[in-house]
Amino acid sequence: MCPKIRIKFAIYPSGIWLWRLIGMVAGMGSAAQTAINGHLGVVLGSSVKAAFISFLVGTVTLVIANLLLQPKLQIVQGEHGNPWWMWLGGVFGGLFVAGNAYLVPSLGTGLAVVVILVGQMSGGLVVDQFGLLESAKNPITLLKIVGIIVMLIGVGIIRLL
Repeated sequence: MCPKIRIKFAIYPSGIWLWRLIGMVAGMGSAAQTAINGHLGVVLGSSVKAAFISFLVGTVTLVIANLLLQPKLQIVQGEHGNPWWMWLGGVFGGLFVAGNAYLVPSLGTGLAVVVILVGQMSGGLVVDQFGLLESAKNPITLLKIVGIIVMLIGVGIIRLL
């Protein structure tokens, strides 16, 4: 007779698994976007043109969605105004999309996504460690460093295959 194996999960706030699932689906969409932009970059002969087309379509889509869903949308300035760096999101987004379109033809979609993910995780650790961009400080731990190392080993394994 086999002994029963019980796995005990930590208690999470209500709905956390739904949000994790949504995050996974969003990540899958990001991988699809990487492949699409990479192919578009090849077709157009330019990763910058691919990024422009991607952002043009995204901008038009967001404008239409906002007009339909938020007809009285206003940019709310805080008590002391918003920080200057909050407007850099679009710049980083453009660099991200152009970088994807550039990397996919060279590395392939899978490896490009993993390399970008390692960069995102590393950048996220730096932001958390120092509380950059008005985020809460969340110190880097040994486990987080091990996680990045495991991801790098995974990149190496993917590259060798």
